[in-house]
Amino acid sequence: MGALDTRDREILEHLHQSAGADVQTLCDVLGVTRTAVRQRITRLETAGLIAVDLQGQTRGRPRNVYRVTAEGLHSLGENYRELAIVLWETITGFEDTSVRELLITRVKNVLAERFRRQLAGCESIDERLDQLAEEMKSSGFNIESDHGGGLRILRETSCPFPMLADVDDAICQVEREVLEQVLGAPVQVRSRCRDGHGCCEFQVMSLPAVSDCSPSVESANAVQPSESLSAD
Repeated sequence: MGALDTRDREILEHLHQSAGADVQTLCDVLGVTRTAVRQRITRLETAGLIAVDLQGQTRGRPRNVYRVTAEGLHSLGENYRELAIVLWETITGFEDTSVRELLITRVKNVLAERFRRQLAGCESIDERLDQLAEEMKSSGFNIESDHGGGLRILRETSCPFPMLADVDDAICQVEREVLEQVLGAPVQVRSRCRDGHGCCEFQVMSLPAVSDCSPSVESANAVQPSESLSAD
């Protein structure tokens, strides 16, 4: 599901404030038809932002009452985008180069470890790539893996940091380096949304032989990007 629009937020905010409501109540509050409300309810429920409970009544049939989920409450707080920009500008604004690089490195390491530990047990490069894409999807990235035609690609159909990338395209480099740490192989940027392309594409180059699916940061950094593309 894409970004919430004004009407989505109205629904979520009302459900949160009223501790749940049925379709007719939402129609009355929003001043729209039942069809319009049901369409949005279905979309929000599919996205996991709301859930439905069946409540009994003293008269008549039980009614469906919708409530906001934890994920829905999280979505209502999406002003984190502005906060992300402030934090990033604070980090990159340090005049002391060593402090700036230390903070950025820590950010990269935390992000990399978050995904890397989910790859344990993968037995092939393509499986690792697919698993990484699935883990990133579950974290809100619009991403897919593609290893056809001899190339291994991670393709983001929308930029995960659009506002941040507009301010400083160094975030693209950070994302690339995080992917290198996770996969333990060189990664090259093929295209970026911020440059007018329809997607961000990262090409995973030849991977070194590893004993498991949890390559260390050191081994990732030891691989030289000049290696030629090959299939394992």
